Amino acid sequence: MNWKKGTLGASGMLVLVILIGLMLRTPITTLPLMLGDLANKLEVSKSSLGILTTLPLIMFMLFSSVASTILKKWGFKKSLLGTLAILLVGSLLRLIVTMPTMIIGTSLIGMGIAYLNVYMPSFVTAYFSSNIGLYTSVYTFLMPHLSEEIHEPQVEVKKEAMSNDQIWVNKKAWAFLIMFGSQSILNYTFTAWMPSLMGYHQVGSGVIGIIMAAFSLIGLPITVLLPQLLVKWGRLGKLFLVGSAGVAGLIASGMLFFQNTSSTIFWMIESLLLGYAIGLFFMFVVTMFAIKTSNPYRTAQLSGMAQAGGYFIAALGPVTYGWAFGLNPTGNLQNVAFVVAITLATIMGVIIVKTKKI
Repeated sequence: MNWKKGTLGASGMLVLVILIGLMLRTPITTLPLMLGDLANKLEVSKSSLGILTTLPLIMFMLFSSVASTILKKWGFKKSLLGTLAILLVGSLLRLIVTMPTMIIGTSLIGMGIAYLNVYMPSFVTAYFSSNIGLYTSVYTFLMPHLSEEIHEPQVEVKKEAMSNDQIWVNKKAWAFLIMFGSQSILNYTFTAWMPSLMGYHQVGSGVIGIIMAAFSLIGLPITVLLPQLLVKWGRLGKLFLVGSAGVAGLIASGMLFFQNTSSTIFWMIESLLLGYAIGLFFMFVVTMFAIKTSNPYRTAQLSGMAQAGGYFIAALGPVTYGWAFGLNPTGNLQNVAFVVAITLATIMGVIIVKTKKI
């Protein structure tokens, strides 16, 4: 296929990738750390702002599945410019601290990120199919200048790729959905509630901020290195990577059964282990969207399907954990849920490795 590439040089591309990465992560990961200040400014209880941490996941669930249709109709350039406009409006609204503007702004940001999450793996398949590993690492951080639209693939391939019903009944595709959902529920539950759990154990607020920053930073080397390893390594190498994330996640989950401590070292290890597991699971499944499909339309369909269902699963996490936390902050119910999610992600990762093409 004759896909046109962007016109920016390597240095410009790097800057754009970093910016897009911040757009995909920062609006979501920073909000839980601000809930206390927001509650004071809005003169409401902190618990009533839980909707702000759940809204993005609901928007991911609602809009991920329609992203491939918009991409097909508008092409990459218009789709991405429209999405960036949505993110801009949402971010501006959140600068006005009232409950309606925070809800609407957060909803728009969630919608925009839902579209970008689907577009990016498809973008890599379309424009950089010969170097998926490198550019999957790159797109996690930025977006290049694009031609107006994708050149159409062969008709029979396009029809196969654009069959929405087909992707939802494909048993192999469900492994992607379950894995994406498992890592998402871990990520958003940890981000939303781990600061509160550490606070319950009398960990200082400054220390909590450092630990949560470490949780985010551990994902950076994974983002850079993992996609290229997944492309270069064979089945055994991929299984090793998935297994290492599973072991790290299970150790971290096991530690939660012995969490009655304010030790900075304990919570830092907990954060780093879960950060490694979640980061690897996320980058693994996102990279596999491109590797396990043969054209960008199919990539968008698989990505949209997995993310729509996966974020439906993820949306249950913060709310359910909050309910369990209210009953018993150190209860084993939520700890068992962490073990189950890690186990499911690991098993689905093994199945994905053994899958040839979707």
